Amino acid sequence: MNTKEELAIALNHVILIKGFQTMSMAKLAESINVSRATLYIYFKNKDEIVESVVDRHFEFIKKNPIPNFQPDNFLQTIINSLLLFGSTTETFTSELKKNYPELYVKFENSFQQYFTELNRYYQAAIDANFIDNKFSPDFLIFENRTGIRSVLKAVLKHELSLTQAEGFLNNYFDLQLLGILTPKAHQSIDLDSIQSFRDKILSEFRATYSLIS
Repeated sequence: MNTKEELAIALNHVILIKGFQTMSMAKLAESINVSRATLYIYFKNKDEIVESVVDRHFEFIKKNPIPNFQPDNFLQTIINSLLLFGSTTETFTSELKKNYPELYVKFENSFQQYFTELNRYYQAAIDANFIDNKFSPDFLIFENRTGIRSVLKAVLKHELSLTQAEGFLNNYFDLQLLGILTPKAHQSIDLDSIQSFRDKILSEFRATYSLIS
């Protein structure tokens, strides 16, 4: 682990679970198995670490904007949105709001803008008879957010093991990707095409939530 990006990814995992408010630079370095000197090469202080964690969310949204609806971009768009829904924790957002209020506002605004675009995408898919019109865009976004986060909260509370949670997340992905579609849309879906990305999401999940003590 010797690049700023690698350090930022590892620190992101730690901060999401353990927060940053009570973590010194020395403790953060220890938590990702690098020396304090190595950490200081890339980050002058904890402020820069917190900013790097937030910047990862901004960068993901920038690289994965919500497109105009097309059947062939549906799977990737929904998987990306589910990844974003599960990419933060109450621990992190509450500490961000308390200690970096301006950065928190930017963080929340970026999420809200993303959800607005996702709402538009869902409505277009409904209008195209791809998503069953008995589901509203608002409900789908609410269900995405609460479904993913309920699994993650259960892990944090030790109500689910990592293995159980991975199984639930896989089942949830299938439900979201197939359960809301019209019969005609089912014929155009190939879940195998996104297996590698699903595996990446589950790898990120395990890397983060394995830090729970």
